[in-house]
Amino acid sequence: MEKCPYCERIRDEWDCHGQECRTNIARALRRQRMGLPMVPKVIRNEIPPGASTGEVIAQLSRQRLRARRANEERRARKAADDLDL
Repeated sequence: MEKCPYCERIRDEWDCHGQECRTNIARALRRQRMGLPMVPKVIRNEIPPGASTGEVIAQLSRQRLRARRANEERRARKAADDLDL
């Protein structure tokens, strides 16, 4: 059993959670055919309403660090793929 990536409910391989899941699965397959990741990486607003300035700065710096690491990993994968050609 694992979490459904579309509705976050526990499911087995063949269970579906209705039209919303089917729509999201179809969208994911279209994205895959276009060469994109099946589930887009969405930047979520992780800053709670009414957060202090310090909390906002801390959260933004964590997001920036995460983005920097992801970019470095992407560049490393691209460099490795370029060497394979």
